[in-house]
Amino acid sequence: MRSNDDLARDLRPAITRLYLALRRRAPVAELSAAQASALSTLLFYGPLRMGTLAEREGIRMPTATALVDGLIKVGLVDRRPDPDDRRAVLVELTDTGRVQVEAVRRRRDDALATALGQLPEDKKHALADAADALDELQRLLENTPGTSTTKENPEP
Repeated sequence: MRSNDDLARDLRPAITRLYLALRRRAPVAELSAAQASALSTLLFYGPLRMGTLAEREGIRMPTATALVDGLIKVGLVDRRPDPDDRRAVLVELTDTGRVQVEAVRRRRDDALATALGQLPEDKKHALADAADALDELQRLLENTPGTSTTKENPEP
């Protein structure tokens, strides 16, 4: 069995390249990578406070505010008061935003399914076995303290 460091060095570039290949096959039209990532985060987690969105995206609050302002202008997200704290706002997808993100996800799923169809069965079985482990790895990364919140160009 490889060490954690060796496995991390092998997995990270493979996961990153896989993500980038999917993104190229089904880009989110007219949106930056940061905007597309924020939309995906809101779809996955539901309405979030601005600070929580900034933290999850690894960006500063002013950057998150500008990002959300741009998404509001194109009708993909809304702000509303947080019922638990009147000083805070929640950011949530609009119906249009939800439809756009789900359409991109479907196109990416289709592209991935096409590529999977070209793999031998043993490789597909290995990926199926790895799916749960990758989900758990993602959850661990999301909940690991010490993640930088100053990154200006998040890579989801």
